[in-house]
Amino acid sequence: MIFIGRLNEFKLIRSPKRWAGATISTMSAPALILRRGQVWEVTDVCDVEIQYLFSAPITFSGSGRLNAGERVCITTEMTDPAPKIVGFVPVRYDELHDGLVPRDIRDTPRYKKYMLSVKTEYFCEHFKLVEDVRQ
Repeated sequence: MIFIGRLNEFKLIRSPKRWAGATISTMSAPALILRRGQVWEVTDVCDVEIQYLFSAPITFSGSGRLNAGERVCITTEMTDPAPKIVGFVPVRYDELHDGLVPRDIRDTPRYKKYMLSVKTEYFCEHFKLVEDVRQ
């Protein structure tokens, strides 16, 4: 395996023979770059899973959409191998709250907060790193 490209533009090349004709446009090596606390920006409109968290041991989920330019902060602890799902919250958490969480969920007495997630590969296709964190 070979990783080629600049930061935010890595492409995993499984076969070195295909390296010469590869298009470097997406990052497929999240284990090398994704870290908790980093801020990433949506590059185009993308669909996300929403987890509605309650004070009781119960969680509901739904789906939503983030527009290009929205920034998110990674909440998932990265492991080796990389997790299949990346968890994150919007930097504009409060401003997006009403649009991402339905009123009936928000009005539930035990509702506490929401979190977003997508598959790691999808994340790497639709987000770009804008603020790194120190290890």
